[in-house]
Amino acid sequence: MSNLEIHDIVNLDQYPIIDNQSAAYQALVENMAEQYARDSSCLLPNFILPKAVAAMASEASDVSVDSFRSDNLHNSYLEHDNADFPKDHPRRRLERTALNVVGCDQLYPDGGLVTLYKWEPLRRFMSDILGYPSLYRLADPMGAITINVMNEGDNHGWHYDESLFTISVMLQASEEGGEFEYVPGLRSPHHDDYETLGQVLDGTYDNSVKIPITPGALLLFGGHYLLHRVTNVKGAKTRFITTLCFKDKPGITNSPKVRELFYGRQEPIYTHDFVDR
Repeated sequence: MSNLEIHDIVNLDQYPIIDNQSAAYQALVENMAEQYARDSSCLLPNFILPKAVAAMASEASDVSVDSFRSDNLHNSYLEHDNADFPKDHPRRRLERTALNVVGCDQLYPDGGLVTLYKWEPLRRFMSDILGYPSLYRLADPMGAITINVMNEGDNHGWHYDESLFTISVMLQASEEGGEFEYVPGLRSPHHDDYETLGQVLDGTYDNSVKIPITPGALLLFGGHYLLHRVTNVKGAKTRFITTLCFKDKPGITNSPKVRELFYGRQEPIYTHDFVDR
């Protein structure tokens, strides 16, 4: 266990988010909100201090011994096959995702990741950027915090998230590959650009965007409408990235399909005190 205090974890000099009435806080929120409104993503480099990044990466390495190996084929919508579409339709094309996953119920209760997730100013900061009156922690003992563990040859295939947005923190980068890549403009609440999606899946589309997320960086990403992937990891160094899950409504859990896909089980090993029982 790390037993880190929040001032040991968050770079409060660069990100003064404790006092939400300060001019510095208001300016930071305005800047991040503008970025998110424009790009459906915003990157906060060096959000986590180096000492805490090292401690979190060490915890990730420790608990990854019991991680679930997820090696699956899925369509880009993470949904069951829909025979209403033709067999060659992009919505029925399968992508491979191969990685190990650590669930929230496997994390140290007093570790740095749980401490960060429970910290109220972070939740308030994210809700202010997104323009929600409040955000709620995911009511899922396995999915509230997730660590993706990727070794050589692993990847995360092209997909849209179930969630409207995700909050990720890079803990340790791979030697090569493992790049976070996305394609904007393919999906909206009222439209899906299947033609371009097909080009992306064919590997013939060359206008994607790569986000340089480095250890300690926090990424707020609107993955429900942005097609994205993680490219193949290369080298002996493990890639650790964690996702902190918040929702705009209380009581939400992952779907049974997502639980089986990424955790390989339905029942938690342990329930943290921030998860509604």
